[in-house]
Amino acid sequence: MAELDLITMVILAGAAFIGATISGFLGMGGGIFLLVVLFLCGLDAAVVIPVHALIQLTSNSTRVALFRRHVRWSALSIFVLCALPFPIVGLALAGYLDAEMTRVMIGVLVLFATWKPKGWRVGWGERPAFASMGVIAGTLGVVVGATGPLIAPFFLREGWAKEEIIATKAACQMFVHVQKIVAFGVVGFAFAAELPRVLPLAFVVVLGTWVGKKFLAHLTEKQFRLAYRLVLTGLALRLVIGIWV
Repeated sequence: MAELDLITMVILAGAAFIGATISGFLGMGGGIFLLVVLFLCGLDAAVVIPVHALIQLTSNSTRVALFRRHVRWSALSIFVLCALPFPIVGLALAGYLDAEMTRVMIGVLVLFATWKPKGWRVGWGERPAFASMGVIAGTLGVVVGATGPLIAPFFLREGWAKEEIIATKAACQMFVHVQKIVAFGVVGFAFAAELPRVLPLAFVVVLGTWVGKKFLAHLTEKQFRLAYRLVLTGLALRLVIGIWV
């Protein structure tokens, strides 16, 4: 990022804090909020995307650390193994897929998966569900960069506590952000040059995540799942009708 004035940095720090707080008690929503603010501040997309990945890696890593006892490690390992090779497939398909249409399709699928009738169950066990998520995230992440909403419904599993949903989702997303950062590094993005702007935002992200965890303690399982679905619906509608950015 270019040198930012104090007012812009304060706005970004506030957005990073609010976004991390939201993600701290819902497990999602904060990243896209911060991304919108970064673009609204007029920053170059070529810089915003890798910097956003670095800040979100901090956010997700902090959630993993705070909720580490609740991570479903077996589900995470399946996700990672299946996601690892598929960016290559995504890059091969990128020239054949219309990114905008793919985003709309993702949004429609998310809306259906989030609000489908209770009787309409796929009935997937944990292993096939997380293997599928890994393939989806690994393949489409390099095409549309909007796989978070698509995989989010998979975490609303029977028997999973709200802390397990947040912790495991954060761990999966942490891996995806590591993949992105490695890819940007390979093509020569100068992350070191951005550290003076990123480090203050990373600090408030850690603080916001801690505050979000405190909020989560006051939500019942029913309240959490309803709020999760409502936020997920908003993210899906954003993909369908192309609002915000």
